Formats: sequence, C-alpha cells, structure tokens
Amino acid sequence: MLNTLTTAAFTFVFLGIVIGLGAAFVLMFWEVERQLTRPRNRDRLG
Repeated sequence: MLNTLTTAAFTFVFLGIVIGLGAAFVLMFWEVERQLTRPRNRDRLG
C-alpha cells in the first residue's frame, strides 16, 4: 500500500498524523491542568 503513495501524498499523510497527535496531546495536557487547578470542596467529606 505504501509503495502506491507519491511523495506529496505521503507527506500529507505524515503531516496529518503529526498534527493529529499534537492536537491530542495539547487537549490531554489542557484537561489535566484544568483538573489539577480546579478548587476542591473538602467540606463534604466530614
């Protein structure tokens, strides 16, 4: 399958994978940071 891709098509596939993974990591770190900076309500525990 990969031998049928031209250089330009392979470049676009590679860029799509890199951009997709980069966006996933940015959203993951953003969600982790949002969870860590959320104020915790400890009054309900006791």
